[in-house]
Amino acid sequence: MRVLVLHWKAVVGATVLVVFATYTASRRSILRFQSTATVQVNSKKNYLARLDDIRIEELSLRTDPILSEALVLSTQALALSVADNLGLRLQFDDLDMRRDDVLYDVQVDSMARPDSFALDIRGPLGYEVRDSRNNLVAAGSYDTPAVGPGFSFRVRQDDGQPYRTHFSVIARVSAADLVRGGVSFNVEPNTNIVKVSYTGTDASMVPHILNAALYALRNYGADQIRQVAANRLQFIQGRVEEARQRYLASLARVQAYQESQSTTDLSAEEVSLVNTIQDLDREKQRILLDLQTLESSIRPGSDMTIETLNGLAAVPGISGNPAMTFQIQALLRLYDDRRTMMAEGQRESNPQVTALDSRIQTVSRALNDAAAATVRGLRQQIAALERNIAQLRERLSTFPGKQTQFAQLRLETELQNDTYKYLLSQLEAARISAGTIAPYIEVVESATVSYRLGMSTRNKVVLGALVGLFLGVLAAFFLEYLDQTIKTAQDVERVLDVPVLGLIPLESRQQLLAGNGHHGRRRYAIPLVSLVSPDDPSSEAYRALRTNVTFVNAEQRSLRVICVTSPGPGEGKSTTAANLAITLAQQGSATLLVDADLRRPLVHRAFNLVQEPGLTDVLVGSSQLREAVRPNVIPKLDVLPAGALPPNPSELLGSEAMRRLMEQLRTHYDIIIFDSPPTLAVTDATVLGASSDAVILVLRAGETEEIAAQRALEQLRRVQARVAGSVLNGVEKDRDRYYNYYYYKHHDDGERRDGPFATLRKRLLGVG
Repeated sequence: MRVLVLHWKAVVGATVLVVFATYTASRRSILRFQSTATVQVNSKKNYLARLDDIRIEELSLRTDPILSEALVLSTQALALSVADNLGLRLQFDDLDMRRDDVLYDVQVDSMARPDSFALDIRGPLGYEVRDSRNNLVAAGSYDTPAVGPGFSFRVRQDDGQPYRTHFSVIARVSAADLVRGGVSFNVEPNTNIVKVSYTGTDASMVPHILNAALYALRNYGADQIRQVAANRLQFIQGRVEEARQRYLASLARVQAYQESQSTTDLSAEEVSLVNTIQDLDREKQRILLDLQTLESSIRPGSDMTIETLNGLAAVPGISGNPAMTFQIQALLRLYDDRRTMMAEGQRESNPQVTALDSRIQTVSRALNDAAAATVRGLRQQIAALERNIAQLRERLSTFPGKQTQFAQLRLETELQNDTYKYLLSQLEAARISAGTIAPYIEVVESATVSYRLGMSTRNKVVLGALVGLFLGVLAAFFLEYLDQTIKTAQDVERVLDVPVLGLIPLESRQQLLAGNGHHGRRRYAIPLVSLVSPDDPSSEAYRALRTNVTFVNAEQRSLRVICVTSPGPGEGKSTTAANLAITLAQQGSATLLVDADLRRPLVHRAFNLVQEPGLTDVLVGSSQLREAVRPNVIPKLDVLPAGALPPNPSELLGSEAMRRLMEQLRTHYDIIIFDSPPTLAVTDATVLGASSDAVILVLRAGETEEIAAQRALEQLRRVQARVAGSVLNGVEKDRDRYYNYYYYKHHDDGERRDGPFATLRKRLLGVG
C-alpha cells in the first residue's frame, strides 16, 4: 500500500487510460448479434432404398448424413438462394440501423448492378429515393412501393422527424459471402441433432437469414432425392413403352404363325432353351438399369459430392467392386476431415482446408476414373449376355421343322412379356417412391430472437477499469523497482552502511519563503527554518541532527571540524550545514560556519552578508581572519563567507595555508562547520574531508542515486576521510515512518488534527 500511495498517479493514469481506450473502442466497435436454431438430420437410406427393389448394401450406410448437410450449409449455392430470397443485396451503410425497422418486402433482381442510394424519410409526407448522382429514383407515400433499378421495397410508416439514410445494392456474391461467413453449426454428441447459429450485424435480419438457410437446406435435400426419382421414372417410362410395343408385335407374329401352320406345342429341350434365354435377358435388363444409374451419377471433370456418393451407393454392383469401394471410403474420410476443420472455425482460405480440397479433387478424379471403368465393365457384361443369347437362339434355330420356328416365336414372346412385366413393376415402384418423398431434415426449433454478442459498453468499461487498475498496480511496482534512488533511512543503511544522523522533511511553503530572504530566487535560497520557525517539524529534525552529532562527538574522539558535503548539487548540503550551525549555536556552542564551496557559494546570501572578504582572502593573505569572519550573525554563531572565487579551489583548500587556518580556528571555536562542494562534481570535498575530523554526507530522498552515494562514500574513504554519518534530506512523511515522530509532535501541539481518512491512510502506510 505504501508503494501504491507513493505512485498513485501511475495507478490512476493507467486506470483512466485503459478505461478511456476501452470506452472509445467499444463505441467504435461493430455490434454483432446471433440467433440459434435446432435441426434433426435423418438418414437418406430409407428414401434411396425406395428407388430400387434391390437391397441397399452396407456401403450406402457409411455416408454421414450430418456431414453431408453441414457441407451443404457452407456452399455458395445455398447462400445465393438465401440472399435472393431475402433481398440481402440491399444493405444499409449504417451498420447500427436495422433494415426490418425501416423497410419490408425487399426484392432485388439477380441482374441488378451494384450502386449507392439515399433514402429520405420525410415524416408524414412519405419518402424519396435518390441515386448517387442525387437523381430522384422513387417517391411517394408509405403505402406506395419504391421501385428502383433492379430492386423494390416498401417503407414502414414513420410520422416522426425527417431524416436521411444511405443504402447500397451490393454484388450477389458479396451478399452470399455474408450468409456463408455467419453460419456455423455444432453436432450434439451421439445424436442426429445439429445446433445451427448465424451471426450478423443486423439484429432484425439475423433470425430471418437463419430460418431461410435452414429451410433452403431442408428443401435442397428433398429436391436431390426427387431429382433422382424423376430421372429414374423418366427412364423406366421410356423402356416400358418400348417393351410394350415389342411384346404386342411378338404376340401378333405367334398368332399368325399358329394360324398358318396349326402348331401349338414345343419339345422339352426347346422349352429349356427358351427358359435359359429368358433368364439371360432378365439379367441383361437388370444390368442395363444399373448402367443407367451409374452413368447418371458420373460427371466428368467435376468433384464427387456427397449426393453423387449416395447415388453410387444405390447401385448394387458397387459393393462388389474393390476399386470403387476403396475410392468412396477415402473420399468419405476426406469429407469428414473437412467437416471437422470447418466445425473448429477454420476459414475457406485456410491453407489446411485448401490442401484438403485439393486432395478431394484428386480422389474425385480417381473415383470418376474407377466409375468409368465400371461402366465399361457393365457394357462388356451386357455384350457378353447378348452373345450368349444370340448363341442360344442360333442353337434353337437348328431344331427341325415347324416346332422349331414356333419355339423361336414363342420364346420371343415370352421374353418380351417378362421384360414388359418387370418394367411395369419398376415403373409402379418408381411412381410410389416419387410420390412419397418427404424432406429428411426437420427444423426442430426455429431461429430464436437475436441476442447481442460480447459485453455491453458498461461491462467493458468496468472490466477495463479492473484491467487498468491491475496494470496501474504493476506500473507502480515497476516504477518502484526502476527507482534506484535512496528514499528511506533503511535504504541509506543498506546501501552505505553508515548511520543516519538526521531525517529532514520536505520544506514547506512557509520555509521556502523564509529561506528566500530578500533575493526571491529559489535556486539560491537556503531555508533557515531553525532560525525563523523553531516550532516547525523541520527545526525539530535539525535539533535531532545536532543531538546525534553531539553524541558522536562524546562517544569518539573530539569532532571540532565537520565537513558537510553531498554526492551532487541540489541535495541540500548548504541548507543542512547552515541549520546545523544555527542549532549548535542555539545550544550554546561557539560555532563557526565556513562557506568552503568556492565554486557556488550560498551561505552569505542566506544570512544577507557580503561575500568579500572571506575564506579565499584569508588563504591568499590579502585579509586577516578577524576581518573576514562575520561575528555574532546570531548569538554564538560566526560566519566566514567564501570570499573572492579563485581559479584553483582544490589546490587552495589543500594548501598549507588551509591547514594552518584550521589549526587557528580550533583554538577559537568549539565546533567548525564547513559547507563544501559536491563530492562527485569536484575534488574539493575530498581534499577538505581528509583534513576534517568528520564528514557528514547529505542525501536527498528520491533524488540521490544509490550508485552516486556509493561512489561519493568510496571517494571520501579513499582519502582516509572519516564519515561520521549521513543526513537524509527531503524525506516524505508517507515514505519514511521514522520521520513521523516529528510529524506527530507537530500536530500534537494542537495546530491540526487528522480526520478519519488521514488516520486510516497513516495506518495503511504503517505510521505510528
